[in-house]
Amino acid sequence: MKYNVIYFAPEEWIGFRENTVFQAGGNARTGSAKIETFLGALKTALIKEAGEDPGNLSSELRRIVGDSDHTGSLRIWGPFVFKRENSGIKHYFPAPNGIYRIKEDSELELMMPHHKVEAEIYGRQLKLPWIPHSAEGIDTLDGGLIELKEIKNLQSNRPFSVLESKFIGERLYRVENRVGIALEKERKNAEESMLYTLSYYRFNPGAGFFVFADDYTANLVSKVSDVFIGSKTRSASVEVMNVEIDIFDQKPGSKKAVCLVTPSIFSNGSLPSDMRIAGCEVRSANIQRKIAVSGWDLARQQPKPIKHYVAPGSVYYLEGSFENTESVSIESQDLGYGKYFTVNWDYIGRD
Repeated sequence: MKYNVIYFAPEEWIGFRENTVFQAGGNARTGSAKIETFLGALKTALIKEAGEDPGNLSSELRRIVGDSDHTGSLRIWGPFVFKRENSGIKHYFPAPNGIYRIKEDSELELMMPHHKVEAEIYGRQLKLPWIPHSAEGIDTLDGGLIELKEIKNLQSNRPFSVLESKFIGERLYRVENRVGIALEKERKNAEESMLYTLSYYRFNPGAGFFVFADDYTANLVSKVSDVFIGSKTRSASVEVMNVEIDIFDQKPGSKKAVCLVTPSIFSNGSLPSDMRIAGCEVRSANIQRKIAVSGWDLARQQPKPIKHYVAPGSVYYLEGSFENTESVSIESQDLGYGKYFTVNWDYIGRD
């Protein structure tokens, strides 16, 4: 299936601001590269392209870009990372949680639920994701990235590879973090209980971010050559392409592992209240830590409320008749939350 892909190639670096709010119950930090940032950059570029005053938009342009209460008509989802190489463009996604290898040179495998062993996972008794080997010498690879073709190999039960987190800086980008104290807008005083972290993404040559877009958005953005994005509004060139991608296609099977590639939220937080996703029973889960997502309300000149989402890379093992759905999240579907690919699975530890 053909997908519209928007590539963002930064001139040097892109910075993302993360607010950390300290409260009696602990602290929460927003994620780094968020889809809201890319959506805002595209909206600003379209307003500039139209030559209109941001404070007095025409009704047509306001319908497209929306306001503080409405996302508008643009539809994108991501962001992910790409790298141009001699062989073509490599597209990287968050690797599923629970990938491991037995020893240094052995093939990678994805954990599968044990047929008998159960554990409490976020307050529910579920089958435990299991490594069917002695723990000695096992290397888990959580937090890495997996390239498009390697996802296809994983789905086809062929040997696959991931880009381990320790090699991301060498291959794609490095992240530099700086911490500061947020100031109150009016008085320039330190804002109570609020710190921020600036995360600077310095990409290697040929690398950058990409997002998916619907036809309407891709057509509008094709008229844009560059955008200013992130903290300090750094410039990035923009290119729209049509790419053949089939990892989101559904294959036959009554046991599917839903592997999140964008944040998601369920009716009971990390799990659905009825323990069903896409019409199937949740049998097991390998869930990444939650991430806190916020943003900046331009109209009200204040941070948007922080919401907690299940992080990309989380895996939900389902059993039943899978109902194909574009998103498994109960919120923020217009921002592309709850996107996933699936892998067929089976129990281990049967007699």
